[in-house]
Amino acid sequence: MMAVSIETEPDVRVGQPRLLFDGANYLGGFDYDVAPDGKRFVMIKGEADAFGEGAEIRVVVNWFEELKRLVPVQ
Repeated sequence: MMAVSIETEPDVRVGQPRLLFDGANYLGGFDYDVAPDGKRFVMIKGEADAFGEGAEIRVVVNWFEELKRLVPVQ
């Protein structure tokens, strides 16, 4: 994964590409997502055989709301 700086003022200038990280240890090729703020990535890192066929990953959004629903406090 590479990154490059871009300036738009006063003229468009593109910086030199730089390596962010090597993708050799990231599963699924380069399947990833970028956080809405553009500052973070979500990727799976591990050994190629760490997840066998049928393995799953669960991501819970709004975690606190889900916790309140499952374990109500009075």
